[in-house]
Order: sequence, then structure tokens, then C-alpha cells
Amino acid sequence: MADAVGMCLKKLRSNVMRYNRSSDTEALNFKRELAESSARLMNHLRDMMIEYGNKEVQVLLKQMEHVVAREAWDRRLYGDEDMEERGMGGPWYMHEEEVMDRMILTCERLCDIRYNSTVHGGDDFVGFDEEVETLLDQLVGTSVKKLQIVSIAGMVGLGKTTLARKLYTHPLVEYMFDFRAWTCVSQGYQKKDLLLGLLYSLDGTRSDKISYMRDEQLGEKLYRLIKGRKYLVVLDDMWDCKAWNDLKMYFPDDNTGSRVIFTSRDVEVSSHVQAARDAHVLRLRTESESWEIFLKKVFMTGICPGQLESIGYAISKKCEGLPLAIIIAAGLLKNNWSIWWWKQTAASLRSFIVSDPSQYMDSLALSYNHLPPHLRPCFLYFGAFPEDYEVSVTKLIWLWIAHGFIHETERKKLEDVAEDFLMDLIKKSLVMPTIKDNGKVKACRIHDFFRNFCLKKAEEEDLLSSNSRYGMISSMICSPPELGKVLREGGTILIDTYKSLRILDVGSITISSFPPDAVKLVNLRYLAVKANDGSPIASISNLVNLQMLIISSRKNILLPKTIWCMVNLRHIYLKSGENLLEDPSLLQVTEKNCCSSVLASLQTLSQVSPQSFRNILSRTPNLRELGFCGPLISTLGDLEFSNLGSLEHLETLKLFNTFTYPEATRSCNPILFPEKLKKLTLSNTGMDWEEMWTFSLLPNLEVLKLKFNACIGEKWETGDAEFSQLKVLKLYNLGIRQWISSQDNFPRLQRLVVHRCSKLSSIPLCLGNILTLELIEVTGCSTSAYNSAKDIQKEQEGEGNSFLKVHAKWFSNSFLKEQAWFSQAKALTLSS
Repeated sequence: MADAVGMCLKKLRSNVMRYNRSSDTEALNFKRELAESSARLMNHLRDMMIEYGNKEVQVLLKQMEHVVAREAWDRRLYGDEDMEERGMGGPWYMHEEEVMDRMILTCERLCDIRYNSTVHGGDDFVGFDEEVETLLDQLVGTSVKKLQIVSIAGMVGLGKTTLARKLYTHPLVEYMFDFRAWTCVSQGYQKKDLLLGLLYSLDGTRSDKISYMRDEQLGEKLYRLIKGRKYLVVLDDMWDCKAWNDLKMYFPDDNTGSRVIFTSRDVEVSSHVQAARDAHVLRLRTESESWEIFLKKVFMTGICPGQLESIGYAISKKCEGLPLAIIIAAGLLKNNWSIWWWKQTAASLRSFIVSDPSQYMDSLALSYNHLPPHLRPCFLYFGAFPEDYEVSVTKLIWLWIAHGFIHETERKKLEDVAEDFLMDLIKKSLVMPTIKDNGKVKACRIHDFFRNFCLKKAEEEDLLSSNSRYGMISSMICSPPELGKVLREGGTILIDTYKSLRILDVGSITISSFPPDAVKLVNLRYLAVKANDGSPIASISNLVNLQMLIISSRKNILLPKTIWCMVNLRHIYLKSGENLLEDPSLLQVTEKNCCSSVLASLQTLSQVSPQSFRNILSRTPNLRELGFCGPLISTLGDLEFSNLGSLEHLETLKLFNTFTYPEATRSCNPILFPEKLKKLTLSNTGMDWEEMWTFSLLPNLEVLKLKFNACIGEKWETGDAEFSQLKVLKLYNLGIRQWISSQDNFPRLQRLVVHRCSKLSSIPLCLGNILTLELIEVTGCSTSAYNSAKDIQKEQEGEGNSFLKVHAKWFSNSFLKEQAWFSQAKALTLSS
């Protein structure tokens, strides 16, 4: 009946909107429709409340009758004076939208009395129609008769159980399966409880007799009951594969088409239990889906009064697509229609939720308590970042290492172990990947409700205090924040106060020069600085424990020769122009300083001048990532730099040339590149497109990025070159007009990105036939290039290929010219 009331209200509101847009001559017809809609609504309300005769109900019904009987919609037909004469002034003398809002809230109150609703009523199953269709097909639409496992995974509060329940109670499922059974596994399950739950679910009765049976007897009873029959079993909230290992012997596989559904927060459970397919991972809801859930949770009629609509939408948006968050927010608002209260909730939603943590803390605590001890501080550390903060995976891993969360193993370096930890958190649905490239997560974040949990739990475990081992700070934009202010104002660091500090990150604010006091913080593991003059002083070598050095500067940076004494350095990340490292051979090695001038732990060295590398290749044997910025073109027009073949572990190389050559340049001998090189970025190298074939000779190259003037000329014809292992190809700010290629040139390509190549006429149509291609992304290019990308998508869809996705966006010519100018100016600035 509440649904019927809602439908009447929607029809009435629609008529009001048409009425407001109508001309005076049309108003009379719309008035009749309004009267009819109002009458239908009143009939539904009277039928719904026929057994309810208390005073409040009578008053509410009378108010509704007052509106309908007095024809509150007559304002358009009569002047204000006529309305007064007809006795239509007073409290009901208001605008049509106000009348509509009053009616909506009155109906809502009547429905609430009639059905005694709670915030957990209503349907939060919104946006999962495709999931139902897909999973139904796995349950009943396939001809496979072998017992199969279907896995549904996702973070807490996404609706895994709701989706499983929707499938379990679907009429087609009820019809197709002889037996259906459901049990909740939970974290600390008992085998006997699971078997009893399944048996009770199957026959619908509870018997004292079976409650005294042993596990083996219960399992045998279950086995015999479903033997030879087609059954569906749901094991809800699986934490690992142990429960399945305890139960699987009792599920016979008689080729009857039986199915088992798992729901789990851990994506990997499906692989451990040998599911037929990968886990079906639920997504966050879209803004429109969140709004629909919000309406159903707050209003029994599913209709929000106009005066609350914009505020309500803002609240639902803040829940970031998590149904659990929407339900909690709805609980704060239901049956309280004060605009003031809704605005207060919108402004301080997270504060209200934190003030009553019982609504979500227990559920999140289950996920946290199930984590192995080594993952717990890594997860809680996400609370150190601001709300909605998207953190770079590289930065996150470096910070974890600096805090001592990660321990090296015999086979893996710290960075690899940390990456495994992050992937574990993602698989357990606690962390959300936000940017992926070449199959790897580049950035990630947690839901803000998880952040509140992290902060509270970190406080309980003393991870937030300055005296704790980790010294977490609640804002990693600048850490510690008070030191950022001191350094920006030219003050000095109180060394005694910060002597145990491990992390000094002032990379988000600009200071005049590298802070000399920082070298006295001998326990630093991580140092990030942004300065007008970022060159460190020689005594930086006092930071014997430093592992990560990140410097951004407006001037070229000179790293002193003492840097070669800092044997614990793992990453040197410089962000400016042509940066120099002083020659380690100039360092006087004495017994006192015990400096070996070999940085065996160094893995990252970015944006250094190639001139610095004459004598240091043998002193950085374990480099994984190297970036050159400086003159890379010889006087004869060849790409030229030191032979990197000895760097056995080098996987990423970035080459930014700052030397202008008047003609198209030539590539270097591929022997200069290390054999394991996987990622290569070229910028401003000015090579002829014909030279590109040389890079196809790199046996392990997976990612190739060609940026601003990396190649010059109007035509790239790939010829017979085969980039056999290339997975990602990115073209940025290039002057190319014509690209002639074959699918055989890039047999394993997964992702193609073309960005701001404004002259390019089209993307080669044949690339759509690459079987491994997942994404074509075209942005800031010409209309014709944009259209060619869409044509590829249409052709592939016509051939039944829904796997390939095309993201395309074009800009006006004036915008493209402006952006090209800015890119060129930026490149020239960097090279100056």
C-alpha cells in the first residue's frame, strides 16, 4: 500500500510540474488532472488507515482532505483577492511546491504509523540488475552439470549478502533447485553450527535429537539428504577456505547442476576453493544509485520533499557509494524533516557517525581482527591521510618502509614485500585501487568510513602519539604539520623535541632552501623537501638511517659527494631540471668515516644529468629505476648516454633530452639498454619515426611512452617491427599526422593511450583486432581521431567483442593550441 501511495504522489508531483509550466488557457485541464490525482491519493490513504482511528491519524487525514477539498491548486486560476474571498487564505495559502511537500510529509507520517517502519526497511538492492543476470546465468542458465562454486566478494557494507539473498529467493532459482540451504559462516565458526544451520534450513524444523549428534553424524545426514538431488547452498560471510575444507566432503557431485554460493570480503577465497570463475567483485554504487537507495531508506514512499532534495542528494553523495554508509546516514534523518537538521547532517555527516560508532565499528572490526598482525599497522596507516585522499602507491610503500612496517625476506626486497602487503589489503576489500597501469595499482585509497575506524583504532593502540614507535600524524600532506610552518617561516627545528622523528615530509610547501637543521634528525628514514634551492648541505651524510630522499627545487640540484656515505639510501627522487651528483671518486675514504662509496641499497635515482654517470654505474649495482635529464643527443645527432648494460636489475628508464638538434635524430644501439628493461619513456629526443624499430629489439619491453617531441615527423609507419612483449603504448603531445600500423606490430598490447596529439587524423582501425587489447584512450585530440576510436569500438561490438573499452574525449582547436603552447613552455622551462 505504501508503494501505491508513492505512485500516486509521483503522479501528482508530475502533474504539478506540468501545471506550473502551463499557460493560463491550459491550466483548467491540468487543474482537473490534479483534482483526480488528489482524489486517488486520498482513497489510498483512507484504505490504508481504515483500521487506525487514533487522534493523530484523524488529524493527518483531515489535513490531507483540507488540501484536496479546498482546491489548493486554484492559485493559478484566481487572483489573491479572490482566493481570500473563497476562504482559501491561512496556512494552506502557499505555493504549489510547498503544498506538494506538505502532502508528501503527511503521507510519509501516515505510512510510518501504518507500517511501523525502521531505517533498515526498504530495498537497498539498487544498481545490481546486471549482477543478478550474470550470476543467475551461472546458477541456472548453463548446461554444466558438474557441481560449481560461485563467489561474490567485496568490502563490508557493499551488499554481498543482499545480492546472495536476491539470488536465493529468485523465483527461477526456487523452481530449478530441489533443495536450497543457507548458513552464515562468520569469523569464529564452529563446524557443528554450520551443519546444523544447513540442516535446519533444508527441512525448516529444529529437533533436539539432531542437536546432540556429532559432527560426522550431522555431515552424513546432510550428505544423504541432498544425494542425487539438485541443490543450492549459500555459505555467507566466508573468511577463508578453512570452512569449505571442513564441509566440502558433505556436498556430493552427482552431475545434477548443483551450485554453492560463497560471499566473502576476501577476493582470493574463490581461487582457494577452486571456484569455476573468478570472484564476482561488487562495486561501489554510482551517485544516482546512491540517491535511489537513500530515498528508499529515508522515505517509505520513496519521494523526497523538494525543500530537502538538494541537501539529501549532497548527503547521499558523501556516502561515496557504500550502502552501509547510506543506511547509517538515513538513520540520522528518518522522521526528522527539519531543514536545519538536514543541513547540520550534511555539514558534519562523518562527525555524527563517529559519535555513534556501534553502527559500523563492529562490522569493520571483524575485518580488522581477521588481518594477520603484519598487515594491521599498514591498514591503520591509511588514517594518516586526509579524507578522500588518493595516495600514490610508491609513496605509500616508501612510508611503510620508513616506519618499519616491512621486513625484508631472503628472496624479496622491502618494496616487493610491501607491494604484496598492499595487494593483500586490496584482495581483502579494505583498500580500493583508484589508478591502474599495466596491470599494476598506481594509486589507492580507503573509504572515509574506514578512515574513521583507522583513526579510532590507531588511537586505541597508541599509534597516534608522538611517543609511539610509529608516530602517525593525522595529515600526511605535511608531516609533522607544525614543522612545515616553522620551516616556511625560516625558523629552526627543536632537535630535542623531534629527535626520534622518522618521517619529515614538507614537500607540499615551498621553503627558501634545504633546511640545515634537518641533518641533525639522525633517526630520519624519509625526507621530502620542496625548496627554491634544494641542494643539500654536505653534512646530509649525518642522516645515516635515511632511506628515501625526495627533493623538489626551482634550481638544478647538486648532491654533495658525501651522499655516497649514506649506505641505507634506497630511493633518491629529484624533481627539478638537470641535477648533478658529485663524483664519488673525489670522496676521501678514511677509516673514520668508513665510507665505501657504494650505494648497494639504492633502487631509484631520478632526473639526474647523464654527465653524472661516468663513474658511478658500478657503485649503484641494484638500481631498478633510473631517470636522465640533460643533453642526450650527440653533435652527430645520435641518442647518446652511458652503457647501462651492467645494471642487471634496471626495469624502468626515463630519458628527457635538453639539447636541441636541428634535424631528426637517430636512435642508439639497443645494446646500451639492460636486458631486463620493461618500461621506457622518451621526452624531447626528436627522433625520426623510422628509428622506432630499434626499440622493438628490447626483449622485455612492456611499456613505451613517447612524450613531447620524442619523435618528430608527420608519419609513423611501423613496418615489420614487432614489439612482442609491449602491453602499454602511450603517445603524448606529438606532431604526428598519420599512423600506419598492423595488429601484428603489437601482438600483446593491452592499453593504448593517445593524449593531445592534435594533428593525428585517426587511430589505425586494425588495432581493434588485437586480441589482448582492453582499452583505447583518446583525449585532447582531433574530432577525426576521436571518431576513429569510436568506430573501432562499434566494429568490435558488432563482432561480439565487449571486452574492448574505448574512452574518447575531444576538445576545440583553440583549446588544443593553448595546451600545446603550455606543454612546450613547460618543457623549455625544465630544460633551462
